[in-house]
Amino acid sequence: MKRVLVVAAVLVALGWVVFSQGRYSWHQKLTITVESPSGEVSASAVSAVRWRKQWFDWDGMGWSYGLTGEAVVVEVTPGRYLFALLKGAGTTEYMGSVAAASIAGREGRVIDGALFAEVQGKRDRAAGVITLPDYQYPILVTFGDIADPASVMLVDPEDLAAVFGEGVRLQAVTLEITREAVTEGLVEGVLGWIGDYQKNQWRLDGKSCVACPISSENLADLMSAGVFIVRRN
Repeated sequence: MKRVLVVAAVLVALGWVVFSQGRYSWHQKLTITVESPSGEVSASAVSAVRWRKQWFDWDGMGWSYGLTGEAVVVEVTPGRYLFALLKGAGTTEYMGSVAAASIAGREGRVIDGALFAEVQGKRDRAAGVITLPDYQYPILVTFGDIADPASVMLVDPEDLAAVFGEGVRLQAVTLEITREAVTEGLVEGVLGWIGDYQKNQWRLDGKSCVACPISSENLADLMSAGVFIVRRN
């Protein structure tokens, strides 16, 4: 009996060693800085990213991943807000590879699987703030009426003035690895309706995300609350 227990314990230990490999997690802070006639305005949000290698490759991706966090909320002018939406943890050039991107930028390397595999345990090399190039920017949106989800509209990062007025421009988008806690409550504080939209799985046009097919190219028909807040994924 003792021998069986010892063998079982060894097998459990070996299984834990194997399946605990290839797990990566970190907190990262996205900061949006906007220049306005009244001065510089900046806001941040911290997200938690979790990646795990799939030992049995069911979907061909080779990784499973999760994200917890919320959009960045910038009050550009009194009562007018800019939202930098969440990207998925599986978006490799952004949420899934910020640490690797930092190393790549500092060492002139290409972001690939081999580099990503080096990230764990080398946070000192990945420390610091990364200024994102424009092709890695998050989607930016605002609302014509903050109380009306269907009034959501895209904001061109090259032309914030078209929405927020003359003298307003996007100054910088940065990412950094941090030990800060995941941001909570800022989006709900501005979008009072978003809790109901999450609970009922409505898209921003009020249709059910489950029951109704996407039937148009209207932005409100394409977006749900999940691009603003993900509590656990």
